[in-house]
Amino acid sequence: MALIAHTAQALPDETLDQLRSAVAMATRPDRLSGRSPYHYTFWYALGTPPRNLVETAVRDHLVHHIPARVREAAVGVEWWLGRLTPPYASNFEFGLHRDIGEDPRTGELVSPTLSSVMYLTEVADGPLLVFGSEPAPDAPDREFVFPAENLYVTFPGHLWHAVGNRADVHREQPAAPEHRERLTVLVNWWTYQPGDIAAEPMKQVAAAYDGSMYPELRAAGAGLQISS
Repeated sequence: MALIAHTAQALPDETLDQLRSAVAMATRPDRLSGRSPYHYTFWYALGTPPRNLVETAVRDHLVHHIPARVREAAVGVEWWLGRLTPPYASNFEFGLHRDIGEDPRTGELVSPTLSSVMYLTEVADGPLLVFGSEPAPDAPDREFVFPAENLYVTFPGHLWHAVGNRADVHREQPAAPEHRERLTVLVNWWTYQPGDIAAEPMKQVAAAYDGSMYPELRAAGAGLQISS
């Protein structure tokens, strides 16, 4: 069974353009004042009115691209933004990791039901690597996918994964160095809302979005029509 599920053309063109422009602006280094977008995650309860472009995309589109069993069990998503410049793997500080959150009922650290990435740009490097078991450079159950515009990918939330180099999978570097930014929206699907206590290097986890960070995403709440 494949580890990574792919949905091409996951968003309507207009929605993709709006989201990509907003994420590109919101994650500009001069806007973040030294903060990393990977250190701030937000919570959106499914079935509630979306507060921004990301949550609108989740409600109207991404929810239809996940397995039915996940859709039926999930109560919400934890989302955050991603922006990497070349060399992508070196600039991704978390390296090889698993997504985790605190179960507020037990205090245990557990993984989401499903992890996912919405790619807003296409680059010929920085593939997502997902490992079916313990990670190793030549693991037989390793899968990868390169960032492609408007591609949405999902994989079981407990699996080890990383941003890799092209050489990790093709044994070669791109013919020409990449200069494009790797823009993403990361979405974890949960059957309960994880705890909001942030441990370093995280600054904020599963927080309510109020527009104080990433006001650029609030276009949906300012009367901009989102295509469906």
